[in-house]
Amino acid sequence: MQYFNIIQALCRSALATPNEATKHQVKRLRDILEKDGHTKEASSLEGLLLSSGKGLDMAPSKIQKSFVIHSGEQLTTKTVIPVDKETSTPLAEIFFPIDLPSEMPIFDENIQSAIESIINEWLKFDQLLEINAIPASSCLIYGLPGTGKTHLAKWIASQIGLPVVLARLEGLMSSYLGTTSRNIGNLFTFANRYKCILLLDEFDAIAKLRNDPQEVGEVKRVVNTLLQSLDSRHEKGFTIGVTNHESLLDPAIWRRFDIQVEIPKPSTDVIIRLLNKFVLPLKFSETEIKFLTWCLEGSSGADAEMLSKWLKRAYVLETDPNIVAIMKQFALLNSGRVDAVKRNIMLRSDEDFISALLANKTLSFKQKDVALLFGMTASSLSKHLSKNKDI
Repeated sequence: MQYFNIIQALCRSALATPNEATKHQVKRLRDILEKDGHTKEASSLEGLLLSSGKGLDMAPSKIQKSFVIHSGEQLTTKTVIPVDKETSTPLAEIFFPIDLPSEMPIFDENIQSAIESIINEWLKFDQLLEINAIPASSCLIYGLPGTGKTHLAKWIASQIGLPVVLARLEGLMSSYLGTTSRNIGNLFTFANRYKCILLLDEFDAIAKLRNDPQEVGEVKRVVNTLLQSLDSRHEKGFTIGVTNHESLLDPAIWRRFDIQVEIPKPSTDVIIRLLNKFVLPLKFSETEIKFLTWCLEGSSGADAEMLSKWLKRAYVLETDPNIVAIMKQFALLNSGRVDAVKRNIMLRSDEDFISALLANKTLSFKQKDVALLFGMTASSLSKHLSKNKDI
């Protein structure tokens, strides 16, 4: 259902401090969705209602409001960002809620549910503290490149309603002895001063130092500074780390994150949803989207977005675009974005290409649909396949 992520976010925000009028309207929306056949969306709203009901049963808190939402100074566009003293390069960028994505990245349902539970926990820090349940204050998001990790981190921040202080650890590294540790310390001191989410991207950059035998002493200093900084941040605000290479992280750093979320490569279903989103305003048939999905199986979400841009250019520049020809060209000129086995099939004969599509059990192509893709009639395709079988 289009825009449901936004509707869901609005309902979640409204139910964070619910009253009867709010709950009544969300119940109305749930019932309408259920009546119109949107059972998955209705079930999601039911879950939000149940969670809000549990929160209402708790007694009023005498504990100070959550440090995560209420402590610290307010970040503004005039806030001075710390810089590397050797190069005068800013140590971070600031993204305010208006600059953050409003739509959640598209993932499988189990990943989406897990992320929603994390956000719900963060929105209800106060209630958790009332029952002496220490809420998570840090999260590591890891997975292969192009899977939407940084987008996800920014979206989480948008749901909580706090600005993001984004620092790429690669940018904190310095060739000057001791400067990297000082940059890390200054960054955390800055983040701890303000109401914000600290987002540490390229978190595995420190691992590059570990591979240099000449940098053993510096590595120890940097790792110790980072550990101490993460510990100091624990009672000041949220910290999100993002990395493509979680195995390179120092185990002590890994353990500092309360939550670790792996973002896998998109499944077939997710690729279909990504393509339907990215290709707009172009319109493709269900068979064409399935065909594009077959070509992209094993690729990342970023690859799906790149393909969509490729398609848009082709449909503007070519007078009679053919989707099969476009995909062959894409596979040839974007070899790193298409699985090697798929690419070899696509660039061999059409017979091999057609046979591979028809043999795919997940997408269940019909002969008449494949025939249309390749500019053939169903009967001629059937004869062609039979002829090749006999050879």
